[in-house]
Amino acid sequence: MKLSEAGELLALISAYDNRNFNKETTAAWYDLLGPFTLAEAKQAVKKHYAENPDWLMPSHVRSAIKADRKARLAKLGPINPNRADMTDVATELTTARELTQAIASGALTPEQYDDYLRGDTPWTEYRRGILALRGAA
Repeated sequence: MKLSEAGELLALISAYDNRNFNKETTAAWYDLLGPFTLAEAKQAVKKHYAENPDWLMPSHVRSAIKADRKARLAKLGPINPNRADMTDVATELTTARELTQAIASGALTPEQYDDYLRGDTPWTEYRRGILALRGAA
């Protein structure tokens, strides 16, 4: 998440609970939520306010995102690269780590992962294709 996106997230929170945020608040929330995507954080905020009236804190958002990531990964089991990325140990490990991160964050759907596994396209190229499609959407 970018700092500007943290501001967008706080605007969403403000719409739910009428809180006022400033630059310092935005920076503080960004420090804790920066590793996550804006989409994940927005989903966590919406889920929080849909289920309870409690004051939302960054720890609530982090916990919800971590639970969602864990659930996404649990649906797929072990994450492995396809044949094209098994050229050497370093590539295989890097690809497995990047795939795990993409699946956990929701950037790579289970269907896209299955498509990647069945093909012979290296992950770096496959990822560029997904990003290009998102840019066109």
